[in-house]
Amino acid sequence: MELKSEKKGEVYIVHIDGPIKSGMEFDLADELEARMHEMQVPKMVIDMKKVPFINSAALGILLNVFQEIEKRNGRLGLASISTEVDNLLEITKLGTVFEIFRNVEDALDSIVD
Repeated sequence: MELKSEKKGEVYIVHIDGPIKSGMEFDLADELEARMHEMQVPKMVIDMKKVPFINSAALGILLNVFQEIEKRNGRLGLASISTEVDNLLEITKLGTVFEIFRNVEDALDSIVD
């Protein structure tokens, strides 16, 4: 898994490339928390276009980051999720918790408002 971040205006976009498997979720947590703490009101889009699989620990990290961002009146969007990740979100009933967007551009349009 590779992580790359960029900032567009007031929104951080975190691009993830590859599956998130055992041990990799710590790198994900570090990156997301670093970006989140750089902003007073965090706004973040996680681009998951190249993520075929995430484990339950990574899902827990996404949920923790989401909750922290919500507490700080920010917004978090997941963009371009794969069918497998979408199925996992539905099975865990988290598909209604996260804001899910078709692509990064749609997420940016919504979150910047």
